[in-house]
Amino acid sequence: MNCNLQQSLDPPFKETFHSAVEKAMLLLGESGKQATYYHIEKTFKLKRNTWHKNPEDFAEAVEQIFGPGSQLLLKAIIKELYADLGLKLQETKQTSFAHLVRKAERYTRGGGREFD
Repeated sequence: MNCNLQQSLDPPFKETFHSAVEKAMLLLGESGKQATYYHIEKTFKLKRNTWHKNPEDFAEAVEQIFGPGSQLLLKAIIKELYADLGLKLQETKQTSFAHLVRKAERYTRGGGREFD
């Protein structure tokens, strides 16, 4: 019974990822966030409810929209995601957005046991 309670308290990774995106995208303002969402969905054909499954495609869309400035936004998303999951972010210049997203997802699937 305690296990079920814990599962109901822990939001699925999808919700946590999308919450992190929402918070980070507010750097653009509400209208900028909505315009970016529209562009990702219409131009890049990435449905919002699948972004967590396709971090490579999501990052590519953001990079196409914002060019070099995309790295600030992607980094903000990762910082929000890791903070929401209570994880310490250890990144290097070679660490990709998709790698960090998948690492966080593995952590949540593993029940938070290991994080390397």
